[in-house]
Amino acid sequence: MLSLHVRRQLPGLDVDVSLDVGCEVLVLAGRSGCGKTTTLNGLTGLIPLDDGRITLEGRTLYDHAARHSVPTERRGIGYLFQSYALFPHLDVAANVGYGLFASSAAQRAQRVDAMLERLGISYLRAMPTRTLSGGERQRVALARALVTEPRVLLLDEPLSALDVQSRAYVRSELGRILRSLTIPTIVVSHDIDDARFLGDRIAVMDAGHIVQCGSAEELAAQPATRFVAEFMGVDLVDLPAADGAVTQRIAFDPWRVRLSRERVNQRYAWRLRIVDIARIGGVVRLRLEGDVAIAAELPLEAWQSDPFSLDEMVYAAVHDNDVRSLSANSLA
Repeated sequence: MLSLHVRRQLPGLDVDVSLDVGCEVLVLAGRSGCGKTTTLNGLTGLIPLDDGRITLEGRTLYDHAARHSVPTERRGIGYLFQSYALFPHLDVAANVGYGLFASSAAQRAQRVDAMLERLGISYLRAMPTRTLSGGERQRVALARALVTEPRVLLLDEPLSALDVQSRAYVRSELGRILRSLTIPTIVVSHDIDDARFLGDRIAVMDAGHIVQCGSAEELAAQPATRFVAEFMGVDLVDLPAADGAVTQRIAFDPWRVRLSRERVNQRYAWRLRIVDIARIGGVVRLRLEGDVAIAAELPLEAWQSDPFSLDEMVYAAVHDNDVRSLSANSLA
């Protein structure tokens, strides 16, 4: 078990994060600049902290109050940087074995060969890293992080450097590898698709703090804040009560929204303007604004048979059974 509390005061941002991570993949998700990478760097000891405590399997790695800090290289943490940080003048084998400086040449070669085989990249052994594709570079960097047999693995935006064509395949391969590990693993990502696919749990971070942690299904069903709802792609609507003093707050999925040019006689229906239209694979996503602001997702086939236009006024409706009521008091 990894238990951490890290606090780092930055200009305009107070990063204060507490997490417990078991033998699982936890995705630390949120906008760029919210403190995700700062949290990882504080965990590894790469940056000083203003407060906090970190323990791993009962061993204290950092305790601000006790002025105790284990050096970075002795914390047993593997780190895959966003840039991969490979040495361009070294071949793949030398990059992977770089952290095994305390081992003999024979031991180092044996462990490097075993790790390259495990990740299916033995054929790259003698290749200069500057000649590798994005997916190959990622697996080499992951091999380097794992070859030292870390007790914790950290990955900072491991898919952000990949092109659209290779991203899905590499994400699948990365997910397979991470699920085979039996150590606490933290993946930083700002992409909800990556978070859903890779994470056993998702910890959503906003403005330096964890605002909600749970499975993707739990976060989508009951988002704790407006930002969590936006990140999970869930529509959130505030409905004023009859007396105007109390607000009902509801959530629903964009693909549950039905659009019509004719007036709709339903409890949850609004007349809205289409302000954005985007095709995403086999889905057309529309942004609508008026008394409320929501997104709607239509299958491409339905869109092609009866397309709507930008700036067109339409009725958007959601069936009662597709609406989830949320606590208006706890949601920011």
